[in-house]
Amino acid sequence: MNSKSNIHFTEEQRFNQWWMWLFIAIPFIIGVFGCYKQLILAENFGNKPMSNLGLVFTTFFGVAFMLFFYINKLTTKITDKGVYVQFFPYTKRFHSWEEISQAEVIKYGFVGGWGVRLWTQYGTVYNVKGGRGLYVQLKGKENFLIGTQNPEALHKVVLQLSQVTTQ
Repeated sequence: MNSKSNIHFTEEQRFNQWWMWLFIAIPFIIGVFGCYKQLILAENFGNKPMSNLGLVFTTFFGVAFMLFFYINKLTTKITDKGVYVQFFPYTKRFHSWEEISQAEVIKYGFVGGWGVRLWTQYGTVYNVKGGRGLYVQLKGKENFLIGTQNPEALHKVVLQLSQVTTQ
């Protein structure tokens, strides 16, 4: 994306649902408790205890799993040059307004989960929560959708920029 373009809308989203983090933290919590009980207190963790190395590996896996979800970030920028989306660490893309045939904020509902969803009725979907997003149709017939938590502001910007680009 050109650094000299004017940014009209920007949004960063993360996985911050409490229930999701509770589920993600379970392997870590179990691993830490098991390591404490088996390595520090020298008591077996469970009826059929895992090896110390296995327990440490399980705890490490829990930490890595939590860090993986923590670094996920969906960034959307709408500029006078076009639409930029980055879903770190997976992908990023930019499309100029000249490549876009239509852009509108829609209510899309559930598309099979969160993250990057391929081959949906909207093309590729980038979302972390919610059911509203920017649906973009490219002139080459490719479609994609970017989830948003601020649909009203996004709608105003898209409407404003689409009027400017058609004049």
